[in-house]
Amino acid sequence: MIYILISSILTSLAMPGFLWGGLIWFSLILFFKGLESRKMAFLYSFLFHFILYFISLYWVIPVLTKNLPEFFGRFSSFTGFLVFILLCTIEAFPFLIFGIFYGYFIDRIKGIVPKAIFVSSVYSIMEFLRGIGDLGFTGIRLSDALFKDIGIIQITSVVGTIGLTFLIVLVNFFLYYKKFSPSKIIITLSIIYFINWLIFTSLPENKANIPLVALQTNVEQKVKYLKNEREILKEITKFKTPNYLHIFPEAVFPEKDIRNTYIESKLKNISMEKPIILGFPTMENTPKNSAVVYYKGKIVGKYDKIKLFPFVEFLPYEKIFKKFQFLRGISYFSKGDRYTTFKIENYPEFGIQICFESYFPEISRKLSKNGAQFLIVITNDGWYKFTTAHIQHFSKSVFRAIENRRYVIQVSNTGITGSIDKYGRITKVFPTMTEKVGIFNVKKSNTTTIYQKFGDWCVIMFLINSIVIPIAYKKRKTSIKGGKI
Repeated sequence: MIYILISSILTSLAMPGFLWGGLIWFSLILFFKGLESRKMAFLYSFLFHFILYFISLYWVIPVLTKNLPEFFGRFSSFTGFLVFILLCTIEAFPFLIFGIFYGYFIDRIKGIVPKAIFVSSVYSIMEFLRGIGDLGFTGIRLSDALFKDIGIIQITSVVGTIGLTFLIVLVNFFLYYKKFSPSKIIITLSIIYFINWLIFTSLPENKANIPLVALQTNVEQKVKYLKNEREILKEITKFKTPNYLHIFPEAVFPEKDIRNTYIESKLKNISMEKPIILGFPTMENTPKNSAVVYYKGKIVGKYDKIKLFPFVEFLPYEKIFKKFQFLRGISYFSKGDRYTTFKIENYPEFGIQICFESYFPEISRKLSKNGAQFLIVITNDGWYKFTTAHIQHFSKSVFRAIENRRYVIQVSNTGITGSIDKYGRITKVFPTMTEKVGIFNVKKSNTTTIYQKFGDWCVIMFLINSIVIPIAYKKRKTSIKGGKI
């Protein structure tokens, strides 16, 4: 059990916003050491991941035990903590299944290479399953640890973050199985980071030349929901800025559909010279969390959030979770159904993602396939007081940029607001928790990557590995005849 605890802590410290991502290349060694207790492998695997999520997502605890209870008043702090425990349990559950497969098959497969490929494949499948469905979440994926290692993570343009996760587990398993030692770890890290340096230094320069304005409003949640629309309008239009495309965060107007109002008429007047993107709920048949684009005094179009945040923005699996409606935000939203892209004068075609959507590669993939030549993420991370949360969210945009070879601009209420080039290099960021307005530059790209075209194709290969290897490399029972083996 001590191996599991140490390994989970090391892996947590590798996550964005903690210590050093390079820990991820050896932090699972003690995890596999703990799984040597085959009958307990399912439990130990579950506990490892439960602890990992508990530590890495610590910033969710004050949101559930203080911010949301105080703001909406529907539940107690204790209830909020229980919800956090449930969150960690749900996220860890697929790895209980991994532990079952590991405990049953690992000693029945012959050869270190087949063992390593089998283990890495099953693990990656579980990680993939954790990210799909209405409860899907891709936070604290092993690959997240490497968002700063720009050379190595270029492979995500081919295999995505699931493929990178496979590589991480593979390296860890080989180090474990070969009787790991500090010298082997140092040699392995040296090779990895030499390769990382070679790739990074060979990446071409990619100077952006199309300017736009990002506005980090830095409005606290309580203040934001107390202000009326006219006060908000005054706040967001007080800046003197050039006539470039202006990008505001998600839910600038948090509660009201401002279309056909005095507020919108003012925004339309401004958009005669300055194109505007900003978020607010739109009401048609049902409410939607939307990003609306204004240009030349009219609405160019809107994007309705497709991947909604479970329990807060919609109720998943209602028959099972009906009693969890107390977690609802201002209201439940309906999912959008179109991967809308936008084209305005002097700017390449672009796609918009809202908040949580940058965690999911399929959104940016489909926007890029639909013609987006750069990507925008608008978000409101004002609920979170810890920079760890902001870094973890921003790190996802690094991978979305590489997967699609697109510039990504993220604009957040409290941060992180920043720009990322198509190779995942962070080109500029604003400091968090400050009001800041500045110019970012983008460059259009029409590149089609393997990952953009085929998505998580490697999961099929991992599934084949998981089925074929236990059959093809099954250890044969040795018969004893005449006293000889």
